[in-house]
Amino acid sequence: MNRLAVWTIIYNHTLEDIPLIMGSWDKATIGQEKNNLEGAELKGLDLSGVDLSNANLISAILVSADLSNANLSGANMASAKGMRTDLTNANLSGASLLKGNFTKAIFQGANLNDADLMGANLNKAEIMNADLIRAKLVEANFMEANLTGADLSEARLTGRYQREGAFSRGANFNQAVLVDAVLRNADASGADLLKADCTGVNFTGANLSEASFKHACLKRTCFVDAKLGDVDFRGADLTDSDFSGAELIEAKFQGVDLRTVKSISAEELQLSTLDSKTQVPDYIEVIWNSEDTYECRQK
Repeated sequence: MNRLAVWTIIYNHTLEDIPLIMGSWDKATIGQEKNNLEGAELKGLDLSGVDLSNANLISAILVSADLSNANLSGANMASAKGMRTDLTNANLSGASLLKGNFTKAIFQGANLNDADLMGANLNKAEIMNADLIRAKLVEANFMEANLTGADLSEARLTGRYQREGAFSRGANFNQAVLVDAVLRNADASGADLLKADCTGVNFTGANLSEASFKHACLKRTCFVDAKLGDVDFRGADLTDSDFSGAELIEAKFQGVDLRTVKSISAEELQLSTLDSKTQVPDYIEVIWNSEDTYECRQK
């Protein structure tokens, strides 16, 4: 904003408004002006415990701010810059973080239920034990983020149709940590979890069609009743994972060790893609009819 524009605005406001117009904020005034924070410069401020419910924080600068225990329910934080922001135990239920940049932000214990994080960047963010139930995570970036113990039940982690008609990949969890996370009935079709640590994750009833778990750690992972059509498991560690009732049409198990998995059926394995290096449980027999065709039978 140029100097003339600033003084034109100031001319039409009282002297008490000048610090707010110029972008000078403090903890005492910010809660009162929560509807006027679009583009506000809040970098590094201590805003812990502040009530910013339904606030207008579009494009706000929140870099390194302390928003721990703040009430941001229903807030509009679209395109906000929240790198390294502390949102520990904050209430962000129903908030919009659409296309916001929250790289290395801390969301530990935060409530993000029903929040919209479509296209948001949470690279290397700390999201341990946070609630993201029914959150919209379409095309969100969680690369190298720590989501240990997080609850993403019924969350949407898919891609979306683009203008040219193509459907994009889902949320990016490449190299993320999701140890003991919950994704019951989540829609994670097309999500990328390359080299992710999914030890003990609960994917019961989840739609993981076309997701990639290449080289992921899937020890003790629960895939009960999950849809795993065309999922890429190549290079993954599936030790003691549970496939009871899972759909495996064209799931890629080439070179994968399945000897310790639980409740995988010969019928479903027949529909998946194996190769001569795939190791199956001792209760299943693979009979190779040719180099590319095989039959899976229960012993």
